[in-house]
Amino acid sequence: FSAMRTAWAYTAAIVSALLSPALAKGPSSLLTRGDAYDDDCAEVSATVVVPFLGQSQPIGPVNACLCVSAIPEWISTSPLAATAVGLAGEQAVIDALYAMVEASAGKKECSYPPYSVASCESSNPCYFSCTNGYTAYPSDVPTQCVCEPPYTECNGNCGVYSACPSGVYGKRDTVRGAGERCFGGLTACGVPGRGHNSWECIDTQTELESCGGCPYPELSSTWKRGVDCTVIPGIADVSCIRGQCLVHKCMPGYDIDANNSECNYSEDKDPAVLAAQYGLEHTPL
Repeated sequence: FSAMRTAWAYTAAIVSALLSPALAKGPSSLLTRGDAYDDDCAEVSATVVVPFLGQSQPIGPVNACLCVSAIPEWISTSPLAATAVGLAGEQAVIDALYAMVEASAGKKECSYPPYSVASCESSNPCYFSCTNGYTAYPSDVPTQCVCEPPYTECNGNCGVYSACPSGVYGKRDTVRGAGERCFGGLTACGVPGRGHNSWECIDTQTELESCGGCPYPELSSTWKRGVDCTVIPGIADVSCIRGQCLVHKCMPGYDIDANNSECNYSEDKDPAVLAAQYGLEHTPL
């Protein structure tokens, strides 16, 4: 058991070191949407626990105001979440955080107006801000986002326009209406942080982070869940070919399975475990 605990400590340290450069780039831009949507939000104060080597592994405390649809965005900016993802995979961390939000005593069922982004605050979990040039109205207790004169609306933006061209939806473009369609074999997938009626067009046959389906089918036009090939435990090099993850190389301590789809952990080959055993064998009594 002590060797396993040592292995986890080594692994967590390695994962944090590998992921810290990506986190240093900062969070991606906030997601906004042009339709009203609902979300569950709460002030979360609990320890995130994920499965690791067949056991429930506590990672660390989470003290944050979270909305369910913004969990993927929060994960991308949290070093603690990054460590958890490296050990158990993104979906396991999303599921753990979702359960924490739903179990929070102060959970609120929030409704947001078009062109808003949820901005959960401890004093007001349903707080939101307006984006794309829109203004919160009324100013004291806002309930909607409006485009105030002299500005006008154009393709989901509020500003000064002499003309407003129409667009064609392609890869990674956002589709605002449920009746819209993606072209060229792309799939309409729900966008986290924008509720249930906003989509982006993704090639699920080659997209590493949405391989074989949409990453969040509960927000999407199809219930087939895609796989994020990049967070397969122990992965070092991987591709998405015809909607399936194809593993080319695993990290030390892992072996490629017979189908080239996963990396299987092998304690006998884990450098951290071997180093710990070597240290124990050569420590003077």
